[in-house]
Amino acid sequence: MIYTRAFAPALLALLMVTGSASAQWGGGFQNSWLGQYGYGYGRGGGGGYGMGGYGMGGYMPGMGPGGYMMGLASVTNANGQYQMQIQQARVEQQQAERERYKSRLAWDQTRIDELKLRGEEATASRQYRETVRDQQRQETLNWSRDNPPTHYIMSGLALNTIMDEIRKIQLATNMRGPQVTVDQDVLDHLNVNNGGTSGGGGFSLIKNDGKLNWPISLRTSEFNPIRQEVDQIMGQAVRMVKSDNLDGDTYNKLLAELEKLQKSMDAVVGDLRPGDFILANRFINSLNKEARVLSDPDAKKYFSGEFRAQGGTVGEVLENMFKGGLKFSEANDNDRTAYNSFYNSLMQYDTALLQAVGPLAGAAGPSAPANKLPNNPNP
Repeated sequence: MIYTRAFAPALLALLMVTGSASAQWGGGFQNSWLGQYGYGYGRGGGGGYGMGGYGMGGYMPGMGPGGYMMGLASVTNANGQYQMQIQQARVEQQQAERERYKSRLAWDQTRIDELKLRGEEATASRQYRETVRDQQRQETLNWSRDNPPTHYIMSGLALNTIMDEIRKIQLATNMRGPQVTVDQDVLDHLNVNNGGTSGGGGFSLIKNDGKLNWPISLRTSEFNPIRQEVDQIMGQAVRMVKSDNLDGDTYNKLLAELEKLQKSMDAVVGDLRPGDFILANRFINSLNKEARVLSDPDAKKYFSGEFRAQGGTVGEVLENMFKGGLKFSEANDNDRTAYNSFYNSLMQYDTALLQAVGPLAGAAGPSAPANKLPNNPNP
């Protein structure tokens, strides 16, 4: 580029000296090899010569001012289009980001709605179950107070249900029932536990250091060997429990001997009167239950007095039960009279308390209607 512009004035002077030659070319060197570089030369109307100039002619675009401006305009236009494309891309990217954000918000809202719905369903289901339990408790309470079936009393269910209701009323009203006395002999035949004992009951048959009072049908000579073996192992197991060192061998041997006792009883079933067989069979079943309670971690408490009904009145007995977290457990055959007696005393206390409390009894909490249940949210 530098070489071509420096050479142009010298070439122009040469052409002016040889004017006649230039006249023959009649209009410059547009068609010559110089014209290829945009240096045309021609004669004007007054006989002079003019420079065709250099710029966009020939094969060298952008050499003149006009070409430069056109090139600059093209570059500017291209740059503008590029910037517009960049801006458009950014706009589209922002739109895409907004759409993704909206989609995320919609998904989150859907998830929130789903969790909310599940929570509402769980709450409704829990409320339904609680209502059902409340109704069942109320129905059990009604049964327990109104001449219940014998097994309600002997299983401890009626006693525990009434006791729980009394506690609820006393906590809500801070009132107590009358002084209803209880004989010690009755208390000695009430079996209690902590509500979680594996055997489901306390000790009635073996509470006297494991010494058993066998029914008459098991005192015959044919049962002497097995009876003596059970007496010996039972006494040993109870002593171990009281000293916290019951071993597995003694415990398993006791269960094995009781299994032999049951088989011996089954072998002579045809030789016994029905009543005698029923009493003997109940005795063996109760003995099996109590033997299994010996393996419970709290078994020692039955012999230490912690798991025992204590007090001179019904109110005192209940207070001791509340403090120890105790429940009445199943009665054995020789406990039935004591259970019936305590039930009557408990009902006397409960009836007098309700009469004294009167309208305040509602403070213990409303009871569920006996004939109406809410719709089950999870049928």
